[in-house]
Amino acid sequence: MPFGETANILVEFNTYEALFWFLLGVAAYSYVRHSHLMSRAWLLFSVGNILLFGVTDVVELYTGGFLHVASWLLYWKLVHVLGLVVSVIWYMCVRWYARQ
Repeated sequence: MPFGETANILVEFNTYEALFWFLLGVAAYSYVRHSHLMSRAWLLFSVGNILLFGVTDVVELYTGGFLHVASWLLYWKLVHVLGLVVSVIWYMCVRWYARQ
């Protein structure tokens, strides 16, 4: 079914977004399995954060959106966005220190 043919475009978008986060989490987990032991804990944190961010999209599908329900879903999404930002900053620091 092509994108945009359903009655509710937001439901379809959240479905594809959840699928994207789950696939990204699985791909990142396969990378973690071949990583060094020192960075494995942070990578597992990042993978868990990515997968749980996908779960928020699934919850959003069933609740009708984070703006229509209580603010707990919005806070849950914000916590995971913060976790993603921390993961990216951590990755940039590790790469920068590795070059020196």
